[in-house]
Amino acid sequence: MFRQVSWFLVLLFGLALAGATTMNLVLINQARKALDEGILGTKTRELPAKHHLALVIPDTTDSFFDGLIAGVRENSAASEVAIQVFRYRESAPEEAEAYFQLCLSSHVDGVVLFTGSERDQRARVAQAEAENVVFIPVGTQAPGGSGQGFIGSSSFLQGVESGTLLGRLKGQSARVGVLLTSEGDSDARSDPVFHGVSLALRPYQGAEILQVARVGPGFLSGEEAASNLLRSQPSINALVCASAPITEGAAQVVVELGRVGRVVIIGTDESVTIDRLVDKGVIAASVVRDSRKMGAVALSSFLAAREGTPFRSAVEVGFKVRSNKAAQP
Repeated sequence: MFRQVSWFLVLLFGLALAGATTMNLVLINQARKALDEGILGTKTRELPAKHHLALVIPDTTDSFFDGLIAGVRENSAASEVAIQVFRYRESAPEEAEAYFQLCLSSHVDGVVLFTGSERDQRARVAQAEAENVVFIPVGTQAPGGSGQGFIGSSSFLQGVESGTLLGRLKGQSARVGVLLTSEGDSDARSDPVFHGVSLALRPYQGAEILQVARVGPGFLSGEEAASNLLRSQPSINALVCASAPITEGAAQVVVELGRVGRVVIIGTDESVTIDRLVDKGVIAASVVRDSRKMGAVALSSFLAAREGTPFRSAVEVGFKVRSNKAAQP
């Protein structure tokens, strides 16, 4: 009698556990569906995916992020990974944290998060590990506490290459204005891009950075910042632009002021507009960060982590230079 009761309790407990597990899977599936339909208001096609990977990036027209998305998605279907993209406002970076927490509570398999250097990532790493979620920080400068797993394109190296190109073109006569993104420390002269440009210009005695400024999000902000800089410092004969929107905005101003050829532009990244302006000689060169590779490495790192392979040390994806013939050595 006692043995029959014991077996009955075991059976009852097993059914309860199976029911709870099934309900949990249903809830997770509903949460993942909400990521597609309820929150973003869009419905994506059904994918026979084994994994669900979220990508959290700024909501911007910057072509850098188009490359990042393309890199993540390139081999996702073949790897049976469903990609969900979340975009937070550039003017409200705290939204990135809200999306990160949403992804954890929805039990996605992994989160690729574009992050600035000012935030320590250790808390996020611990939270993701607690939820068995693979967390991969990506960006242009390694954040504090990110440790292994960070995938980036160094802003400092970007600045060094920009300064090197500028030195070849202007040498000791360089009178430079540097236009930086709004990301990072409020002190623009502490920015790694600025430090890189400054270091590369040191061999050219007489070359001088006359002004450095941060630019808000959007094309028009870049145009306004470049216009203010050139009008306040007429002796500037070179501009270093730290993003694609800033590059496009600065080029527009140089054209409008009739200073093409007199003001050398060293831009960042590539777009249809930037490529056309490089070919026309409006932009001397553009340092193109390999954001597509960044996305591809993020996907492969995620898949390796799901298989139990530990993260490698931080990965630098590098860059290439798109230049006009006059800017080539």
